[in-house]
Amino acid sequence: MAFGDTTVLTGKSGAEFTFTIFPRQSRFQPNAGLYVMGRDTGGRRFEFCFVGHTDNLSVRPFNKEKASCFNSFGVDHIFILVEPDARRRAQIAEDLIQAYVPTCNTL
Repeated sequence: MAFGDTTVLTGKSGAEFTFTIFPRQSRFQPNAGLYVMGRDTGGRRFEFCFVGHTDNLSVRPFNKEKASCFNSFGVDHIFILVEPDARRRAQIAEDLIQAYVPTCNTL
């Protein structure tokens, strides 16, 4: 995947959400949005370990309490979806968590 490519993640509800893919080290504008922590498994495929949301994507690390889980998983990419509405962010996050059951969300 090239920097800034997009991909569609599908929630348990069947709703589709278009995320932009970035290397883990990327810095972001202070937008509200969702983030999915993942690793490249080759062949344009990814595995995910965490789905979260924040009101400010420029604040790093996104989730300090989960950093060791991200590192153990081998996170090398972050998937970003800008969404200003806090309630909508929470709904999308829950839909994706139910679909992917990411390990760092369940710890």
